[in-house]
Amino acid sequence: MKPFMKVGSFLLAAVMLFTALFAAGCTPKSLNKEWSYKTSEEELAIGVYIYSLRAAYQQAETYAKKLDDYDAAKDSWLDMEITDDDDKKQVAREWIKDQAKTMCLSYLVLDEQLKKEGAEVDANTLASADEAAETNWNVGPYASYGYVMPMKDELEPFGVSLESFAYCTSEYSTKYQALFDKIYNKGGSKAVSDDELTKYFTENYTDYKYLPVNLYTASTDEAGQQTNVAMSEKEIKKITDELDKYAKDINKGKSFDDVKKEYNKAHDVQTDASVSAVEVLDKSSIGDELKKAIGKLDTNKASTLKVGSGESAVYYLVFKGDIKKDVDDYIKNDTNRPNVLSSMKSEEFADYIEGLTKDIKAEENTSVINKYDPKMFFVPVDPTTAASTESTKKD
Repeated sequence: MKPFMKVGSFLLAAVMLFTALFAAGCTPKSLNKEWSYKTSEEELAIGVYIYSLRAAYQQAETYAKKLDDYDAAKDSWLDMEITDDDDKKQVAREWIKDQAKTMCLSYLVLDEQLKKEGAEVDANTLASADEAAETNWNVGPYASYGYVMPMKDELEPFGVSLESFAYCTSEYSTKYQALFDKIYNKGGSKAVSDDELTKYFTENYTDYKYLPVNLYTASTDEAGQQTNVAMSEKEIKKITDELDKYAKDINKGKSFDDVKKEYNKAHDVQTDASVSAVEVLDKSSIGDELKKAIGKLDTNKASTLKVGSGESAVYYLVFKGDIKKDVDDYIKNDTNRPNVLSSMKSEEFADYIEGLTKDIKAEENTSVINKYDPKMFFVPVDPTTAASTESTKKD
């Protein structure tokens, strides 16, 4: 199991959501003085273990919800066999405990490897992050939107302190990135050359653009309710013929940008609706139909396709550019290069960290850890209340 590709991804997502980075070197604490795991140089508070146990619990529940006999009103799912993203089958309760342990060992591994590799976290980043971490703890990640949901309200009742929260999320993320950069950048123990990165980039990234045109009209009433109405066959044919012609023009040598300008001028478009990106297509958030259409194209070629039907139909002009022309902007650019390097080596790095957790010499405070069972996080959901809430949302 790759904890930072699967369970760990929950932690990293939470870190990005909280936009909190906490100063490295801070000793994690809990609301009591018990420890969970330690090496000869570092000791983790029990709060670190509790946080990790809760994160693993939340991930396990997403797997449990896929089971036919999952019941949100009962904690029986903890004793059911779940299947994780690696197709590993295990009783949920045991899976959660195993993942919490792996997470804790990974924190220790990270600190150990930072020292070994001589990696340092930028002091300015850490200094500005301390306040952000505390803000999220006290008012939550959505306070700027008017929703005050302090993380401490969720975590303190279980015995997790601000220090442990920051250590497990923001500090971990910061150090994780620092170690990754140190290892794979120039001079690192596993440094990736420009030639290697270029090869990966040209073989895995796609340069694409598309112009979407709705095959329906939208209107909004006084109450702000939007209504879509499908266009007539005649109106639809006019649009599809036009975009089909643009595709033919591109395939004869015209540029996508010139064609787009023609369309915008012909329709008096003030806001450019086209989309352009350079990314790994399989990891893109665009729809599968678009991915498939773009993937089929040869370099510098275009095509059209219709997605949806009736009052939700959209006609697309899609184009695939020459990825080789993007190399300098992505491999030699200080902003883009780290993203390509991350795409290339993130899974390998996760495997590397996981492998080290199996070898690290750490002591487990078993008698204390066994006091904490995943069931402590269970909150029964009344099916009647849930159904009523769902009905209200639909109305």
